[in-house]
Amino acid sequence: METSPPRRKQRRLPSEGDPDAAAAEERSVDSLPEEILRNIVSRLPISDAVRTSTLSRSWRRRWESTPGLCHFWLRSAHPAAIGAVLARYSCSVCEFCSRGIRGEAFHLTDDWICLLAAKGVKSLTLSFWEYGVLNVEFPILHPAIFACGDLTNLHLEGCFLPSAPEGFAGFPNLTTLSLAFVTLPDNGGRELEAIIQMSPLLESLELDNIELTDDEIDDWIIQAPNLRSLTIVSFMDDGWQIQELPSIQEAHINVEEYFIDRDFVNLLTCLSQVSELELHLPFTEDNALEGLSCSFQKLRSLTLHTNFNEASSILSTFSLLSRAPNLKHLEIEITDLENQGDEVDFEFFSALWTKNLFANLDFVSMKSATCWSNEMHFIEFVLSKARLLHEFYVYHDDTGSHSKPNEKAVIEMAKYKRASPKAKVFFRDIEDLLFYR
Repeated sequence: METSPPRRKQRRLPSEGDPDAAAAEERSVDSLPEEILRNIVSRLPISDAVRTSTLSRSWRRRWESTPGLCHFWLRSAHPAAIGAVLARYSCSVCEFCSRGIRGEAFHLTDDWICLLAAKGVKSLTLSFWEYGVLNVEFPILHPAIFACGDLTNLHLEGCFLPSAPEGFAGFPNLTTLSLAFVTLPDNGGRELEAIIQMSPLLESLELDNIELTDDEIDDWIIQAPNLRSLTIVSFMDDGWQIQELPSIQEAHINVEEYFIDRDFVNLLTCLSQVSELELHLPFTEDNALEGLSCSFQKLRSLTLHTNFNEASSILSTFSLLSRAPNLKHLEIEITDLENQGDEVDFEFFSALWTKNLFANLDFVSMKSATCWSNEMHFIEFVLSKARLLHEFYVYHDDTGSHSKPNEKAVIEMAKYKRASPKAKVFFRDIEDLLFYR
């Protein structure tokens, strides 16, 4: 007679509200090593980490002593709660980020900065931007910002940066500095110059519409031996100059509104080591880059914000292109959709030909193209000279009153000779750009 296998006793699932089951489950979690429990908490968003204090008595203060918590606060967070959490947190703060700080909370940030300085904050982001709100005065940062000597990353937006106190030793560990819409005190250019120089490990610098309060602005120097990435967006000449950037790899420069007396040749000469460059070329009556003699041997990717309406703009563009023999990726964004002032022909571009021009060019895109005659001759010229070209994208903008109709532009491009047998031309509407991205 066969015997049936012994039956396993089914585990009784705890019913809701069963105090014994809840206590057993709590003990099972608490039985984990403290190191694992802290690891669990450290992976939570700061607001959720604080909420663990309601789980049980043993969890009430666990988050306070859990190292590595990321203090990333949403715009909806209550400002007073942020300060209370910082005050209770007993560990060093690795990262603190608060964006869109509201006007009524500006005064509370003084306590935040003091606490963060005391807790050795390493990465700090403070954005006081009141989106959509006009006439809101920028808050003045507490001077304790200069006591955050352990900082590796600092991003400030929409505030007034006070003068550094006497004896300020700099930020010896800072690798990233980003200032957007930040107002500087009197002699602010020289103050910023000193901060940069006293940050010997600085690798990334972004200056986006900083404002100097001086009546007369003196030149000041950006000098950083380890700087790899530089971004400057400035619609007024703030007097900055570049010097000694031996490690620079990429640069994004928007000086579109600068006056003609700025030495753009010297500016680009200081950036001749970059492999990636984005440049908003200024409008000048003459070639702004005439006399550029340095070679951009490492330049592989170039984005130019320019236009083909004036001969001077075309000459500036080719002054740079002719000095980049190893360029592979070229993007051109047309910045002016008005009528072209100077009409040039294919022979005009042919006269600009040099031996190494487009020698390694593989990809070209032209955005917001009106397909007026100057632009069309440029497209024809590139196709006729770039022997390694694979793709040429034209994003047509027909909002201008004199834009060439799509069909006419396509028919004309189809007739252009191509130096590269693999070259393909893609003609699309500018509105399709987001879709194809």
